Formats: sequence, structure tokens, C-alpha cells
Amino acid sequence: MRTRIKEFRARHDLTQEDLAKKVGVRRETIVFLEKGRYNPSLKLAHDIAKALHSSIDELFIFEEDEGKETTTDN
Repeated sequence: MRTRIKEFRARHDLTQEDLAKKVGVRRETIVFLEKGRYNPSLKLAHDIAKALHSSIDELFIFEEDEGKETTTDN
């Protein structure tokens, strides 16, 4: 998963610490989210999106695992 949290934080002139305080987590959680090393709960994703005046879909980009085959049913 990739995120655009850093980009949206910059738009709102927020530091990692500012965003962490707004959503009730530690700054390290924001660091891990921005680096794609942590998958947030739905509530945290919602809180971050709300704090950044955005949507979950705009902030979080879910990607298929490389090499993993996907099938579609018709």
C-alpha cells in the first residue's frame, strides 16, 4: 500500500506531529504510514482523511502484490 499522506500534510502545512495529535496517535505511526510500513485500521484511515480534508481513496493506494495472479469472473 502506498499513501499520499505526506503530500496532503504539506498542502495543509502540517507536521507529522501535528497530524498525529489531530488523530490521536504517536508521530512514529504517521512516519510508518507514510513509508508504507503500517496498514491503518479503518477508523484511523477515516480520521486521517477527515483531518486532511480528503477521502480514504485519495490518501491510500492499494496495490496488488507483484507476481500475484488475479482472476476476474465474467
